Amino acid sequence: MTRNEMNLVNMFKTVDRFFLNNIDFFRAYPSILESHARIQQGLGIIDGLSETQSTDTKVQTGLKKNEKKELDLKMIKVSDAIGAVAAATNNPELKLIADWPKSLLNRLREGDYYIKVQQVYKTALPLANQLQGWGVSMDDIETLNTLSASMKQRTPDRRNIEVVSKQATTELRDTIADLNKELKNTTDKLMKPIATLNPTVFGQYSNARIVVDLAATQKPKEDDSTKAK
Repeated sequence: MTRNEMNLVNMFKTVDRFFLNNIDFFRAYPSILESHARIQQGLGIIDGLSETQSTDTKVQTGLKKNEKKELDLKMIKVSDAIGAVAAATNNPELKLIADWPKSLLNRLREGDYYIKVQQVYKTALPLANQLQGWGVSMDDIETLNTLSASMKQRTPDRRNIEVVSKQATTELRDTIADLNKELKNTTDKLMKPIATLNPTVFGQYSNARIVVDLAATQKPKEDDSTKAK
């Protein structure tokens, strides 16, 4: 939410508390209670959308980063073992597959990275027995496939979160605007006669309707250069 939207929502909540505190008085005015009910419904929607909007993609990004670190280590381990088999058997084809700059792990584009992982994985599978002698287990080999598949899934998961969050932002903006219209076009007009019937209650409502800029009320931090010496 923007600062202005947060200020409006805080005002909506203040109005909601005002009606709850004066519920007995307003039982005689069902149309006002109906408007209050719509305000409460809108606040419920806002709370749900706010939670969706604040969903952070950092979780998916962090998991993907950790998986890549582990996958990089497995790639080096398996490739080095393939290189050893290539040297022992004088196999130039295996040597070309295994002998690649390890700095590529951080330079390759995502799609090319997965292609390289699959190349090493498919090369290692039929060599599993020979690679065991160089410290590579079948689990090490399969990890190349499972981790790369998991990492590839992180990207659409992160994008899905971003899409859902963006939609929630749009719906949140619309709900806040609708709720503000409810107050201006309905609640305020229904409350006008209360100014004569009960000036005290109307005064409380007027105070509740004030939009306070919370950021503007915060005391600015004292600059070191302005402190007394």
